[in-house]
Amino acid sequence: MSRSNLEITPSNVLSDGKISFRRGNPVIQFLIGAQERHLIGKSVRFCGKFRCRLSDTDGAGAFVGTTGNGAELSIDSRLGVYGCIQQVVIRSAETHQVIEHIRHYNRMMASYLPAVSSEQDAITHNFNNSLQFPNYQASKVSVVNCPSQVQGNSFCLPLVCGLLNGVSNIPLSAETGLKGLLIEVHLDSDSNVLFSQSGSLTNLSDASYELSDVKLVAEVLDDTEGQQKSNTFEYNSISSYFTSLNSTNGVVNFNLGLSRVLGVFANFVQSSKINNLAENGMTTMPLINALSGGSALLARTKKLVFTRGGMKFPLEYDIDYLGKDGQTYDSIDAQVMRNFLNAIKKFSSIDRLQTSIRSTNYTQDHDPTPDGRGIVAVDGGQAYGIGIAYDVVSDAGVDFSRMPFGLQLTSELTSDNPNAMFLFCHSKQTLVFSSQGLQVMS
Repeated sequence: MSRSNLEITPSNVLSDGKISFRRGNPVIQFLIGAQERHLIGKSVRFCGKFRCRLSDTDGAGAFVGTTGNGAELSIDSRLGVYGCIQQVVIRSAETHQVIEHIRHYNRMMASYLPAVSSEQDAITHNFNNSLQFPNYQASKVSVVNCPSQVQGNSFCLPLVCGLLNGVSNIPLSAETGLKGLLIEVHLDSDSNVLFSQSGSLTNLSDASYELSDVKLVAEVLDDTEGQQKSNTFEYNSISSYFTSLNSTNGVVNFNLGLSRVLGVFANFVQSSKINNLAENGMTTMPLINALSGGSALLARTKKLVFTRGGMKFPLEYDIDYLGKDGQTYDSIDAQVMRNFLNAIKKFSSIDRLQTSIRSTNYTQDHDPTPDGRGIVAVDGGQAYGIGIAYDVVSDAGVDFSRMPFGLQLTSELTSDNPNAMFLFCHSKQTLVFSSQGLQVMS
């Protein structure tokens, strides 16, 4: 087997090579044609340059500096360029059959990254490949602030998804493989990626971000021996769901339609923060009540119950909060956070972590901003979430194809302040392919 390197430019980029949601081209398509090769999924990298603009003009005043109109413009420091990606879609290049589709990708990564990487990773390696930095001010100075003579900050990030991060190489053959791949990266809106640190939008209403020199790089193996006329390919996938909570007793039910579910996890954000340039739409804080006296009151989670078909599963008991004994605790229940992390990655295998007692708490001791933005907190900001793992031993998963998933969340959310909940389901899927076509079995 010989190894080759691929460098693929987008098939739908304008002549100037610049890509921007504001300019009307939010979808980037990369076509890997059918060929007698195997794609090394873990080698795939999404590359380019990133910079922020204050306006659509090309003059010196169009770019963000350290003073003046751009002094408050920021991006979520934990995500970097990942914050720009709203969806990732992978299809067969010939049949356009959807193999994997991850919605709310940046929200998923907001929980995933703090659970699998350390603060040192974020400062060094992750900063180099995806422009993350676990400090909101350092992120602004090094990533957002960009004088006009600089063409942008370079990034080269892996596209985290089940198909590309699996252990098996991906056959691209038109006869005995997936018939090539069409990889689509959907960008999120400027108002959801960027935000003002102070909440003031003075002279920031036209702010936007821009990608340029975008390409996809990967390695492939020339391997035409021993291939079968039909085959199967197993991989993990992420399915996303959305709902909102606005009461002390939140009840969530979804028909997942998946037969091998490994775990579910969720994060929260105030609905008013989504697509709001004055707020950080990527924050993952606990539930929050409406502003009272200029300050946001975090709503403690008092009870969690996970169900399958109406019965408690996999835990046959309620998870009660620490304050049940009548005392007031600032810390979030360790069992809640352990289950959340275990749903993302097997807890016994976690050797790198940013999530800590300092970034998951019910106080604003680490966050001086009165409205609960969560950007000043240490380790990049709040990293709260809930979740449960269904199978970390056999890796076979639990059948939810006919049984609805249920969640009962009792909290101190007493005011009229809707909180959005993004739920992500981690499951196994099987891809069956032959010379006649392919089918995804979930």
